Amino acid sequence: MGDAHIFGQVDGMLFFLFSYIITIYGFRLQEALDTAGCLTLCSNESCRNRCSQPIGEFEPYPRINEKADANITLHCRGMNTLIIKHPPGNYIIQQSVSVVTWGPTIVSNGGLSTFSNLTPGAFYRYRLHRITQRGFSLAETSDWFSTYAVDYRPNQVEYISVVKIEEESDNVCELRTEIVFQPVEDQSCNYNILSWSGEHDLINFYLKKFKFISILTIKLLILFSHQLIYLYIFLQSLDFRFYLRHLRYDQNITISIRSSNDDFSKASNATMFTFITPSCLQIHYNLSICAPEKVKGLQMEYIRKRSEESYDVAINWNKPFLQPDNYTLQFNSLQFEPRLLVVPGDAIKALFSNVDVRLRYEINIVAESMGGVSLSSTISGNIDEASVAELSYREIIVALSTLVIIVTIFGIIYMQHWNKREEKNKQINTEYMHFEGSMDSLKKLLNQDYAVENSDNLLPHNKFLLAPQRLKLKGILGSGAYGIVRLASLQDEFGAIADVAVKMMKDDPTVDDIKNFYREISMMKSAGQHPNIVSLIGYCTLYNKPLLVVEYCSKGDLQTYLRTIWQNIVNAIFECRTHLKSNVVSFANKNTDQEKCVCNYQNTHTIANRLYDIQRDVTKYIENITSADLLNFARQVATGMEFLSSNRIVHRDLAARNVLVRSDRVVKISDFGLSRDIYQENVYRKKGNGKLPLKWMALEALTHQIYTTYSDVWAFGILLWEIVTLGATPYPDTPTNKILQFLKSGCRMERPPNCSRELYSIMYSCWNIRPQSRPTFTELKQNLDKLLSNYSENKYLSLCDVL
Repeated sequence: MGDAHIFGQVDGMLFFLFSYIITIYGFRLQEALDTAGCLTLCSNESCRNRCSQPIGEFEPYPRINEKADANITLHCRGMNTLIIKHPPGNYIIQQSVSVVTWGPTIVSNGGLSTFSNLTPGAFYRYRLHRITQRGFSLAETSDWFSTYAVDYRPNQVEYISVVKIEEESDNVCELRTEIVFQPVEDQSCNYNILSWSGEHDLINFYLKKFKFISILTIKLLILFSHQLIYLYIFLQSLDFRFYLRHLRYDQNITISIRSSNDDFSKASNATMFTFITPSCLQIHYNLSICAPEKVKGLQMEYIRKRSEESYDVAINWNKPFLQPDNYTLQFNSLQFEPRLLVVPGDAIKALFSNVDVRLRYEINIVAESMGGVSLSSTISGNIDEASVAELSYREIIVALSTLVIIVTIFGIIYMQHWNKREEKNKQINTEYMHFEGSMDSLKKLLNQDYAVENSDNLLPHNKFLLAPQRLKLKGILGSGAYGIVRLASLQDEFGAIADVAVKMMKDDPTVDDIKNFYREISMMKSAGQHPNIVSLIGYCTLYNKPLLVVEYCSKGDLQTYLRTIWQNIVNAIFECRTHLKSNVVSFANKNTDQEKCVCNYQNTHTIANRLYDIQRDVTKYIENITSADLLNFARQVATGMEFLSSNRIVHRDLAARNVLVRSDRVVKISDFGLSRDIYQENVYRKKGNGKLPLKWMALEALTHQIYTTYSDVWAFGILLWEIVTLGATPYPDTPTNKILQFLKSGCRMERPPNCSRELYSIMYSCWNIRPQSRPTFTELKQNLDKLLSNYSENKYLSLCDVL
């Protein structure tokens, strides 16, 4: 009854405490139950020591009339070890070497139970009771299992296979592979496993390098010349499997497995298995991470003789699935320096002009991208004078025929274009005469009153009207969809001269172009003045064309500015390419799909800024910038958007390309071409089929074409991501036509590796599916102020990890 009384107290947390005690102390059941009750009353170490004294003999009481359902099988064996397998759970297990008597009791949990220090060549059996909260199940007895004899040599492993290959969690430039193998009937617990890439003399290496290594020891050796890995494994997993880590892409891997006895003095013959890891492109399909694939289909197109020993040599190759940044070709001939040629990534042919072949030639080509340099493709051969002459004659005929066809096609296209232009001009003239009477009617729109909450920003309308003679137009800064932006100097009434940006419409504008241009001027007037808004200076007409004069920001748009900084950071990546081109290094020994694996964001296929639309050469200047500067850019944009939203203006196209940077690093929001002043429900619905910046648009804007200040907040989150990644394109792995499905499924862009969790939390809050749950621009500015006030270098945003 005492036992029953004690067991009745062991429920809930006490039962788990009992299981813990069994595992830690290795006591028998009765002792463990008593110890569990004792320890619950202890408050000091001496008490716990007294409780842990072993007492009594094991008796399975109380018993319940249930089967153990243990299904005991032998997992593996050695000379001194047996491991049995059973379903996961808590068990009382006894071991026996005879039919009558049973040895000491152990407590086991999990799916495997290990028995060591056994006699070689002996037979053992096991009896299990499953432990439940109501008591002990009926006993289940196993078959007899034997240990290896002292001189036993285990049998050979039957087969080896690859279960899966995946990228390393901490390094996308490396792979990990899961390997499984099948032991034979003798089921050894011990295996020596060799893994290497390339070729190696394994027999000599094994005999000379390794002797006895004790059980439960894993020894790892890497020989850098052959990437050889040697493992001793004492198998205690439920499956006969292991992992190979830190493998390279497109690597030939060979595995050798021998089953062994406990002291590794006797081993089976080796079972060999070879496989090739996937290439980087097979895993990622991204040339910003991976080097391009080897150029395929390289062949000679023609050789044309120019003089006695001078030739034009043309080659072509197949178009790849992924377009690289460029191709670099090298032409080699006997007794002459190699010739280098670089062609764009969309090219599929190249021409070496005026080269001295001297009968024998060799041509190498590699494809290059941000992810690295491909393996080299090579063709070589001898000059055949007969074929050269024949090819030259044929090429002349083909060239003349092609020229005639091209001239004919261009003539037809020009005539069609001229006719359409004439019809369009007639239509515009007709519509323009009826568009609110005349151009003067449009100008009246500019003089209408606009309700602006800040009365200080209300300037007399005549102050916006500029005399054209005060403007001196300079070079073109850029061009947008319907306008041209030029640098100009403006002289004020006091004689001071300042640089300004002047926007004007292109030739032959449509009526909609004219409407949008004047609407943009009106919107900028209504917005008023703010330090972080590109302000309207004035407007005028020149040669009967309207001109919009705004502030000039010398650093251009923020997207180009950030990408310039990013480009300067990654310039080191192309050091090997520069070295190759300047020193004419042979490709044959320099090709690496594996030497360089660079992870970054794809910076192509973007929407250009429509106010400046400046395409700058990223190598013209170098900016030194800190993470605090980047956070401050975001804060300034939030401040400017706070001002716009307070005036009930929805921008609709907030993005880094539409933020301009002054020389003093003050940023200003620009491009009000899509903005709307909202007076009814603070909502704007898009009309027509105009192009939209889908990757910056909020979910409700994509689904219902409704734009509010909340949708501007969403776009601010995207802009913040652009700042953190130094101008990367949002959703780099998601095509534009999949964005809506991506967002509706609840997915959002992941935290960039150089972004802190605090900063990402601000970014992520902008992408709440419920617009009203997104922060206001005032709250965003306050949150960024907090980060800046607690700023320390790399705490919230690290430039070191931007790649």
